[in-house]
Amino acid sequence: MMIDKDQELFLDYIKQLLYNTDEATLCRDELSDDVTQLADGIEYLGEVIKDEKIVLSKMAQGEVDEEFSISHNYLSAPVKSIQSNLKHLSWVAQRVAAGDYKQHVSSLGSFSDSFNEMIDQLSHYREKMEHISNTDVLTGTANRRAFNQMIKKLWDKDIPCAIVFIDIDGLKYVNDNYGHSGGNRYIKEVCQILKMNLKEDEFIFRIGGDELLILSKKEDAHICEERLLEIRLQFREEMKKKVPYPCDFSFGCVDIDKKENKTISEYLSLADKKMYHFKMQHYIDQRRPKYSNHIDKSGLDSRIFDAFSQTSINRYAYICNMETNVSRWSVQAVKDFDLPYEYMYDAGKIWEEHIHPDDCKEYEEDIEAVFSGKKECHDLTYRARLKNGKYIKCRCEGYVLRGRTAKELNLFAGILTRVDEAVNYEER
Repeated sequence: MMIDKDQELFLDYIKQLLYNTDEATLCRDELSDDVTQLADGIEYLGEVIKDEKIVLSKMAQGEVDEEFSISHNYLSAPVKSIQSNLKHLSWVAQRVAAGDYKQHVSSLGSFSDSFNEMIDQLSHYREKMEHISNTDVLTGTANRRAFNQMIKKLWDKDIPCAIVFIDIDGLKYVNDNYGHSGGNRYIKEVCQILKMNLKEDEFIFRIGGDELLILSKKEDAHICEERLLEIRLQFREEMKKKVPYPCDFSFGCVDIDKKENKTISEYLSLADKKMYHFKMQHYIDQRRPKYSNHIDKSGLDSRIFDAFSQTSINRYAYICNMETNVSRWSVQAVKDFDLPYEYMYDAGKIWEEHIHPDDCKEYEEDIEAVFSGKKECHDLTYRARLKNGKYIKCRCEGYVLRGRTAKELNLFAGILTRVDEAVNYEER
């Protein structure tokens, strides 16, 4: 079997023969010893093509005679047969150089076997390189390039399908606390259980560090969603026996239909949004046990707060007991932003899930500066997501109210004001 370097040298020689025939040279010194016999055949090809050029030139000038034919060992057959065979060989060589390895020759004696062997090995080499370029090294699944190729074929043929956008939850935490070997194991475990549950005409792709895609030509998005919910529960239970940290994944499913006049990119964005909504809802559901009628409402029940809450539909009041970390948000805020409750424990983390990812860092830094006493007030404009998934620009103002006595609570209170109308979701 030829090595990659041999392949490159042979292909380079064939291209020289096609485009710079007289100067074509095979670098035999750089070839491996295993391909010596094949190199002899390839050089024979070179001599044949070079002689073809001479013969055709002589024929064009009317100078071909019997003495000339006999003097060329490679061209001892009748001139018409030679011309036909060599033209066919040149055409085959051009097709091979262009990447078509289905061509073969049969009328050039012992040379045919060597030439056809080279074509077969080049074909195998191309298939090997195609597989490598379409495969994710870590998981062995197909990669983004393979997905792009497959979805384009389905799209061009107008074949409906469903895609599932999957994001592995908590991968950064695993990488930070258990090393990248732990993170790699986590990724492979997710891929493994998904592959085990694939049906006929379903394919899995890893398109990023913690992002996967499933493409189904068999089932629609609704059925895929039901199956993924079951697979997810199975995965969580199995991983509890294997690792000390929680394992989970979030997903969003969409049907792709060319008749809807959307682009593939738009469908992927929609699946990504659904996945993100699933992740956010799961995050809130995990914390629901902390919210109950028995939650500590100290310092939060106030007629003044009630009054501020009803001042305007474009202004949202909030107040937080810094001792208990329990917050109260206006009823309108709960409704418009789909918050879990009016009274919430650790509301800062829940609210952060509603802030546009590009604005989160600035928000965190500003809040930290206020709570640590470096700033007197929280005053920041950022984008926040409404219940319908759209973002609005908001100005958030908040102040720390320090207790004047040991009995008075430290509170953080403020107003969130809508600055403009809702804007379309921006891709993360």
